[in-house]
Amino acid sequence: MQALFLGAGASYDCGMPLVSELTAELRRWLTKEKLENFNSMWRTHGGGWSDESISMFLRLLENKSIHYENIIGAIEVNFSRETNVEKRKELHAINSFLLQAVYGLLVERQVKNFPFAMGVLEDFGSITKLVEANRPLWVFSLNHDLMFELLAANFSIPVKTGFNEKIEIIMGSGDEKRSVVNFERLSRETIKKNGYDFFAPGEAGINLIKLHGSLDMFAQGDDLNYLKLVSNDGNSASYIEQLTLINAIDLSLGQRSGVRAVNEHTYVDSEGQIQFLRNSLLSGAHKFSPRTSQVAPSEFMSIFRGYLNYASELICIGYGFGDRHIDEPIVDWLSHSSHRRLNVVNPGINSCPPRYGHLYEQVSLTPQGASEYFLRLGDNTGSVTQKLMRKIRAEKRKKMMQELLA
Repeated sequence: MQALFLGAGASYDCGMPLVSELTAELRRWLTKEKLENFNSMWRTHGGGWSDESISMFLRLLENKSIHYENIIGAIEVNFSRETNVEKRKELHAINSFLLQAVYGLLVERQVKNFPFAMGVLEDFGSITKLVEANRPLWVFSLNHDLMFELLAANFSIPVKTGFNEKIEIIMGSGDEKRSVVNFERLSRETIKKNGYDFFAPGEAGINLIKLHGSLDMFAQGDDLNYLKLVSNDGNSASYIEQLTLINAIDLSLGQRSGVRAVNEHTYVDSEGQIQFLRNSLLSGAHKFSPRTSQVAPSEFMSIFRGYLNYASELICIGYGFGDRHIDEPIVDWLSHSSHRRLNVVNPGINSCPPRYGHLYEQVSLTPQGASEYFLRLGDNTGSVTQKLMRKIRAEKRKKMMQELLA
């Protein structure tokens, strides 16, 4: 049996940023002048951060030798070391602000590049072969984006994410206009009872686990129930429309009230009460560590460890092998049987990842991008027109990177 593991590189061809690109985009947006202006405005409303905290944040932003996850990790370390209550509050606020900025940049790219991404995803059609051969196909993803959800919807592949209840939420921004948004719900009670909804052995479909949270997954309430967007018509565009709607309602409500929650979305429910949805993005150097406050369900790691054992081959696409909490379960899985294989799909791969060196005989390297891998898997390079469009999209994606890193 095969399983898929997806890192940032799996979404690169679709226009989503690599770590280096997102870091450059963050630095371009959050300049010294902008941060100081933000803080000045916050201080006029009785908030803001101390000069010491601002200086620390700016030093991290200006250090070109580190990327955005290193920056978040450094703030987490400072938070864990700090004993002063007020300073800890500031560091927590800075971290939340930074995570919100990352979320905003990713949502903007997800929405802006939707037409481009859908063109690229046509090249991923051989995913249906993996679905048919592996009943069900388990997919573990570190990506916050919705590319895999869009891919499955585009090829009418049923997906289950463990969420076991479908609900509709009426959302508004304080005026008479209301909108219905469709979610799947995973309650804390369901998690405790291990009542996840997945395809059983022999059933055709995809079981998808988003280990590091997602742009469309939110925590609700103090007991951390989870909501995840679901297409209301089986159409890929529905994900983007509803994601855009949630962000628009939050922005409109913030403009009406003059206050916006940090790293959360607000809306007015059908009873006229303000409700909150907490972003689930998990980032930084201490993922699933007790030293930091994180929203993404840590229980998903247990699912990853457990169901990985059903696979004899793990196809790892676009992962850079830099997360210890991910590498260790894969190493353990490989070590358990000499018949297990790790296939690393990455255009720049030329040697076995160091952590897996002692298992190199079980590791195969496929120096290809995600699009090329799926095209060859399907043994279909397409028509002359399709090849031309593919070349144009590749050049456009290359230009995106050059502009961001310039």
